[in-house]
Amino acid sequence: MSSPTPDDTSPDPTTIRPATAGPGGAGADVPSAAETTLVRSPGGVPLEDGAGTGTTGGRGRGRRTGLLVLGGLAALVLVLYVVGYLVTGDKLPRDASVSGVAVGGLSTSAAAERLSAELGPRAAEPVALRAGDREAELDPAEAGLSLDVDASLDAAGGGRSLDPRAIWRVLTGGSPTAAVPAVDEAALTAAVAAVADDLDREPTNAGLAYDGTDVELTKAAEGLAVDREQAAEAVRDGYLGDAPVELPAATSAPLVTTAEAEQVREEYAEPAVSGPVRVDAGGAGSFRVTPAMIAAALTFAERDGALVPALDAAALRKAADDAVDEVELDEPRDATVKISGGKPVVVPAVDGTTVSAKALAAAVEPALTKSGDERTAEVELGGEKADFTTEDAEELGITEVTGEYTTYFPYAEYRNVNIGRAAELINGTVLKPGETFSLNRVVGERTAENGFTEGFIISGGKFKRELGGGVSQSATTTYNAMFFAGLKDVEHQPHTLYIDRYPPGREATVAWPNLDLRFTNDTKYGVLVQASTVKATGSSRGSITVKMWSTKTWDKVESTTPAKSNYTTGRDITDDSPSCEPQAPAQGFDVSYSRLFYRDGEVAKRQNFSWRYGPTDRISCG
Repeated sequence: MSSPTPDDTSPDPTTIRPATAGPGGAGADVPSAAETTLVRSPGGVPLEDGAGTGTTGGRGRGRRTGLLVLGGLAALVLVLYVVGYLVTGDKLPRDASVSGVAVGGLSTSAAAERLSAELGPRAAEPVALRAGDREAELDPAEAGLSLDVDASLDAAGGGRSLDPRAIWRVLTGGSPTAAVPAVDEAALTAAVAAVADDLDREPTNAGLAYDGTDVELTKAAEGLAVDREQAAEAVRDGYLGDAPVELPAATSAPLVTTAEAEQVREEYAEPAVSGPVRVDAGGAGSFRVTPAMIAAALTFAERDGALVPALDAAALRKAADDAVDEVELDEPRDATVKISGGKPVVVPAVDGTTVSAKALAAAVEPALTKSGDERTAEVELGGEKADFTTEDAEELGITEVTGEYTTYFPYAEYRNVNIGRAAELINGTVLKPGETFSLNRVVGERTAENGFTEGFIISGGKFKRELGGGVSQSATTTYNAMFFAGLKDVEHQPHTLYIDRYPPGREATVAWPNLDLRFTNDTKYGVLVQASTVKATGSSRGSITVKMWSTKTWDKVESTTPAKSNYTTGRDITDDSPSCEPQAPAQGFDVSYSRLFYRDGEVAKRQNFSWRYGPTDRISCG
């Protein structure tokens, strides 16, 4: 007989494990996940864990109980949330403040009103800025900054909110917060950049300078460069604060520090002016260079990162001019040409003996850091050359008379004085090629100190007394000599009234300082102007003669005969003023003439001239 086959309903021994008794007795332990028993139904279908048993049914009831508890808690939280929302309402937390303005317990509208009233003026005030040791101000309006009241109250917990954090803030009393600005970023960036440009600075080196003989020290200063981007952020954050806004900035050190300048002051600048320097000029004598002279020429400048003294030779020589004059020196004299024995002769140049600026500075500089009797120097005398040498004068080619003219005048002592003085000043003038003669410059102002006296001049169509009357005759004579020498006419003006002792149209009246006689030496030779006078007496006329000495450029220069036309007649006037001067009548007329330049027997150049004379009134003194 075969062995009996196990029934399909028999338990699978591999899926059944006996329960282990725990401390609570048999069956008290709950199986672990690894020990879970798979229970099959009578038909072999697995049942869910705990189904059909007393143990698993108890576990399900516990889970439902937990869910009920959680639901209850959630409902409680929801009720508390709704209650909190309703309780907080539209008011700010009781302890809320915005940048020092208390707004706790106020409605948002009341808080906004208070914040605008108390913080609004501060928001419109200039913002104090500081970068390093420099300060500036920023206009909030120009920088696009203003107080954002709504955002500031929102940050403080104002207004109804479904955000539980906001509700919690109100319920717990809140806390101080900072005001929130409204910012126009573009305007802020531009305004900060403009302020930064003013605050930026290059490093300043320490320096030394003399005030008289006192040494003044300028302290060094660091350079400053504001970081524009970070500065804008700092202004945004500190705009509504109480303290100045610190702007981020980088500093740069100067090349010469204050300590270095103080050392140069002690070791060089102060000793340099501690006393005079005695300068020995050899056999010519000696002189003293004083501290004031040294200070006027000594400067200090940065070079290769150090503060270096520099003695200006020209400035020292100028400051010491009067002292140098104390020694016996010969000044250089330029060569010239003068008339001697009725002909032009060259007067040789004379080289001078003097103390040059370069030699003086080289002698004095080593003594500047010495003291007492050691402050001495020796200077070599230099042979200063004349600017215009003897050879230069000989090359002028002044050998013959190229133009000459004489005018005559009746006796009047003022004419002898004034015409003679003008001739004296004109005589000996040398014009190099290209130079221009000016009678006002050569003769100078007609004053008593300059040797002139009162005489008659023409002013406003009348004769009146004035210093220098008669000098115009010197100008007219000089003009005609220039005319026939063929020199270039630059400025001349005939009289307004015709004077019959002069050639019609070929006159030159002058008046200080604006009305002048000027002509240019447009030749390649020099021109020597010679002027001489013969005094008038009660029985003879006086005269003035002017000659131009040079080398002829033209064969000859002539004037055509003046052509007169359009005659006019003056008026009869009675003058009863104390200053009246009687005057004889004379006709007015137009005149024209030409200057002819000859070469090889023909006219090579022609210059045309014309002038209109007014009539002379008959003036009778009442």
